Amino acid sequence: MHESDRLNLFNKVVRTRLPSDAEGIINEVNMKNIQIKQSINFKKSVLLLAIYSAISIPVTALENTQKSTTEKNVERITVTATRSALNIDDALTSQVVITRADIDLLNPVSILDLLSSLPSVDVANNGGKGQSSSIFLRGNNSDHTLVVIDGIRVSSATLGSTSFNSISPEMIERIEIVQGPRASLWGADAIGGVIQIFTRQLQSGEHFVGASIGSDEYRKFKAGIGLKHGDGQTSVSVSSERADGFDVRDTTSVADADNDGYKFTSIAVRGQQKINSDLAIDWLLSSDEGENDSDGFYNGANIDRHAWLVRGSYESQLSDIKNYTLVSLGQNRDKVDSLNGVDSQGIIETRRDQLSVINNSQFNENFQMNVGVDFYQDDISKSTLVFADEKRNITGVFAHSLYTKNNWTFEGSVRNDEVQGVDSEITYNLGTGYAFNENSRLVLNHGTGFKVPTFNDLYYPLYGTPTLNSERSETTELFFETKLGAVDTRINVYYSKIDELIGRNSEGNAGNFDEVIIKGAEINVNLTAAGGTHDANFSYTDAEDQQTNEQLVRRAKEKFNYKFTTSINVADLFAEYKFVGKREDSVYRQANVELGAYQLINLGLNAPLSKSVVLNARITNLLDKEYQTANSYFTQGRALYVGITYQNF
Repeated sequence: MHESDRLNLFNKVVRTRLPSDAEGIINEVNMKNIQIKQSINFKKSVLLLAIYSAISIPVTALENTQKSTTEKNVERITVTATRSALNIDDALTSQVVITRADIDLLNPVSILDLLSSLPSVDVANNGGKGQSSSIFLRGNNSDHTLVVIDGIRVSSATLGSTSFNSISPEMIERIEIVQGPRASLWGADAIGGVIQIFTRQLQSGEHFVGASIGSDEYRKFKAGIGLKHGDGQTSVSVSSERADGFDVRDTTSVADADNDGYKFTSIAVRGQQKINSDLAIDWLLSSDEGENDSDGFYNGANIDRHAWLVRGSYESQLSDIKNYTLVSLGQNRDKVDSLNGVDSQGIIETRRDQLSVINNSQFNENFQMNVGVDFYQDDISKSTLVFADEKRNITGVFAHSLYTKNNWTFEGSVRNDEVQGVDSEITYNLGTGYAFNENSRLVLNHGTGFKVPTFNDLYYPLYGTPTLNSERSETTELFFETKLGAVDTRINVYYSKIDELIGRNSEGNAGNFDEVIIKGAEINVNLTAAGGTHDANFSYTDAEDQQTNEQLVRRAKEKFNYKFTTSINVADLFAEYKFVGKREDSVYRQANVELGAYQLINLGLNAPLSKSVVLNARITNLLDKEYQTANSYFTQGRALYVGITYQNF
């Protein structure tokens, strides 16, 4: 019942017909042979940037403290936790917001560079950028986290998971991560949490253009512009990147001993138009296309992912009740053409048509309520495989309320989902919070969630089981957060129980398993002192299969992240340390293997060279550590990325 059995399912069915050594046994000698060769100039660059990042000038302490204090006093509005606009400090959920400023400073190559530093987040890569990857939020399976772009579900209807590698960070305005079940608002898949990505928004006349180079022949070009039209505006962003990559697979096969590169092109169009004082429309068009190389029977793939959204918002008032209504219509397409050489070996294209209507009613300053309905249709629109069923409808109806009285806040939500061909599910969330003062509060919440079997789980040839039940979860969380001077602290503890977890049974088919218990704790500390800002988080996650008494694969019990950011003159710098404890991973039809613990150090620089020109630099894996996040797959060694951007904002 292992998560890795669900990753790359298309590949695994074919591998069952190949010799067992094709599964890729760990070869320590190969690990040494594929180390990335660094030039003398690269080493000098690493040394210079390391020295520059380590400098901390005391006179900048006051400036950094004032900057941090100003940022903390700005009201941060989020929408993911309640599906309506709400101050993040009023939401009874654990949330993390990654802003555009954070992205500019960290200069990430992929979204995974941003998410991997969050508490209780495990990332597993089948190689480097461009390869398949998985995110495990709070010990849950990778498909237990709902991923949406501006409200549009973007997961594959067959795999159930979302590919992050084709989404360029240049397309992103901010990311909201809600930890804990939100199925009572979002429906299926939101067991471990929700990740919502908001696309880039540029004001009228704003524009940027830039280029980056880096290790493994990495090249990236980006551009964006904001256009005004009447009482509206549209942002257009484009990003194109490619790299020769490195050998991602630990295998004895000579045929696979080559570099595995990739190239992707992303386009995002985000716009809005005010019709009158009460009515507005907005729209989104997102496209990610490209190809990647890999090792094994399938040694590459052509990838096409597209999403579009049209949404109308209307403000009205009935007596003293203020209403805000959203009506959205959208679609997500996901297509993968698996290759052997240049020959297509299988195409799977899924489509999801989506319609949502949500109304937020503000009765007074203390009480608000949301009601809504979601409808979406999953469809395998094209496949070289034969599925017994290729289409289903899911309809969800929900209600959510939030009430504040003196120092108390109460939250409740309930939702019913009707899943065609599977079953119906009722989920709920209950929460309460008590504010001791304006800087400290204690929150307790309890919620349920569910995960509908994917088309692969139900109907994939030689694997699917049409009689599967939905996975169901219950989670209780208690957290305390406080601000004492320059120190922000949050402590979380949670307990989750998941029944009917779907995995591969002893016969090699999909099956439901009895129970998984996940227990976890997190400590987050933010401190402004000593010339900069210190962010640290420690998380402990115990995710155990109650049937086998084994830990779920690719999830570490202990994780620690530390980031220091500072400013020297006009330059922003960061230094980042990551520790990930040992984990287990599965080998098909063999005993589990242990993946060793590892530590990483990353450095970064964001320095304006003039009013309009900015230099970005990033070093990942400074100490050139060898480690694995997935059995038999290598990870990237030390790498340097440098970029220049011209912008007028």
